[in-house]
Amino acid sequence: MAIDLHGDISIAYLKKSRFTGSFRGMRYLLEKAEADGKETEEREAAGPEPVIRAVIWPEPFNFEVTGEEKKHHKDFPFTTDGIWEAVDWLNAEHDAGHY
Repeated sequence: MAIDLHGDISIAYLKKSRFTGSFRGMRYLLEKAEADGKETEEREAAGPEPVIRAVIWPEPFNFEVTGEEKKHHKDFPFTTDGIWEAVDWLNAEHDAGHY
């Protein structure tokens, strides 16, 4: 069994809200964020690049009350394919016990 969000999440949803869930001891969040890292002059003129940020942390607490040291994240392209890359990462992190 694995995390499967097909039919539950879309880019349109992430433009307006963040998506949270839990799976067998791991909590997770997917949200629209600004890309980390250095901006080029061209990118600065166009504005910050949106990404899907996937964050995981251990149960039992929610995102707001869990210490930052217990969370880790990875950014993905702000596309439908990026959603599925993020879900694959969530599953890989869960399987590896990295939460």
